[in-house]
Amino acid sequence: SATSWPSIVSNARRVAMNYTAGLINRVFRTAGCFFWLASALFACSREAGGPPEAERYIFLGHPYDWNHPARVDSRLERLDYRPFAQVWLGGDVCAHAAGHPEALPYLDSLFDLDRVHWALGNHDYDYGDPQAILGYLRRPSFYARWQNGYCLMVLNTNLFWPYPSPPPQRDCGQKAAQWDMIRTVADTIREASHLVILHHLGLFNDLKINPAGDTLRAFNVNAAPIYGACDPDSEMTATVYPWLAAAQKRGVQVVLIGGDVGMQAKSFEFRTTEGIWLLGSGINNSLRREYAPEYVKDFGPDKVLLLEYKPGDKELSWEFVELDSLLP
Repeated sequence: SATSWPSIVSNARRVAMNYTAGLINRVFRTAGCFFWLASALFACSREAGGPPEAERYIFLGHPYDWNHPARVDSRLERLDYRPFAQVWLGGDVCAHAAGHPEALPYLDSLFDLDRVHWALGNHDYDYGDPQAILGYLRRPSFYARWQNGYCLMVLNTNLFWPYPSPPPQRDCGQKAAQWDMIRTVADTIREASHLVILHHLGLFNDLKINPAGDTLRAFNVNAAPIYGACDPDSEMTATVYPWLAAAQKRGVQVVLIGGDVGMQAKSFEFRTTEGIWLLGSGINNSLRREYAPEYVKDFGPDKVLLLEYKPGDKELSWEFVELDSLLP
């Protein structure tokens, strides 16, 4: 007998949401971005649901040990991560993780990488082969997924061009795939309470202006413009921000969380005119002050970002807490 259209859509959603990470990685590498974009579309446009229990997350930005290429700040080795449903990593996790094979089992022993979402930073990408990290994680470098009532998106900002010159014509396929993912999710998201975007490089820096008219420079790099693809018309604030603002206007709270923080500030929280939250968190206290580069300005106590999501109330809350206060 003929299959009804609602049944086809339902089956497609179920297939898209039940993929394995390994399959995604293989399809992404061999067949382009179609399956991945379809997954993002179905994942972040589905009806809200899931268990009513609140979930807690910890976000760690720039957490590497300045004195070791393949370790995190030693205080993070002492934390108990069991109270957190997931660990969100904002990039630059180790100074040279991709170039040190022992780094990934080490990180797995700390965080349990199966429940980690990792937005790759330049230290994760430039020192060794980033595929070593992605292969261990069994996932692409950017993706979107549904999480008990909200949509989580992870970006690879290493594919962005944070300079005023025209973007170079390299890795254009990957850049276009990520660009299409962002646009697809922003255009179709409806039922999710929030769109949470994890990234490394500071984004929309030209919007971070306080009431006095001062530009806030909390990220380690505060570039503007930033291009998201090979197209010279792919400037992020001019193009992507309006997509996100449209989702915000539809009632989906957009929250960006960046990890390239810690040198000029330990935490950052800013709400745009359209109501979009721009957050940042990072640490640096493993750096010995007498050896600090000139660009390191903030030597205050390190802070991490703790979040809680209540599916029943569709409520996401967060707070910045001093890292040392969490130690046993």
